Amino acid sequence: MSNDRKRYNRLLNQGVPPWEIVTAETAQDAPQHPVFGRGREVDQQRSENQDGMSGARVQPLPEDFEPDPRYVEWLAIHYGIPAEFIWKQLPDFKLYWLETGEARKAWQNRFKNHVIYQWKRQQSERRQNTHQSTAEELTDYSWANKFRFESGVERSD
Repeated sequence: MSNDRKRYNRLLNQGVPPWEIVTAETAQDAPQHPVFGRGREVDQQRSENQDGMSGARVQPLPEDFEPDPRYVEWLAIHYGIPAEFIWKQLPDFKLYWLETGEARKAWQNRFKNHVIYQWKRQQSERRQNTHQSTAEELTDYSWANKFRFESGVERSD
């Protein structure tokens, strides 16, 4: 595989749209448009900057990945997710992403979203397991036990 093709694939994997990638082949073949052709220098600079890996790097999940303690604290504060639950999600997360080998930019954020999804899923499953029949729901007056009415009429259950 040629170096130009490798560079093209690398930029494509970084999320650069194909029409913005300037290669030696496209630079020679493309006619200069009076309006759209003037950005060639800008395109060249943009692709050179991305070759230099400015900003977040796209990479596969590191083998030694662990969530940043700030994310664990943030999840506890904003979603009420216990730290124990968060750490239990790590093996499944790592197993999946190490197996796929996909390259991403923000692994900490990806893990945070995974934990939130799993937490909401677990909470939803718990609610479904405490299911009451329609008749039980319609005849359940337990919510009224916390109210005291001063009408003088005693209520007996």
